[in-house]
Amino acid sequence: MTCDEKERLANEYEATTAKFLEAVRQLQRDMGTSTKAEYERLRLASDEARVGSERARLALEQHVAAHQC
Repeated sequence: MTCDEKERLANEYEATTAKFLEAVRQLQRDMGTSTKAEYERLRLASDEARVGSERARLALEQHVAAHQC
């Protein structure tokens, strides 16, 4: 039997991790060619995406620990 909430949280973690990966790729791609302001915007976006990914991972881990699923 599968846990729908665990599956939802796992999908959310996967999506937020992919968003973080893309933000880091864009930051790396534009490093050295963007303005200081644009670089800072990209850096902040990657930091926000990282935090979102960490939150999603934590939610998944807490669910699994609480529900043993």
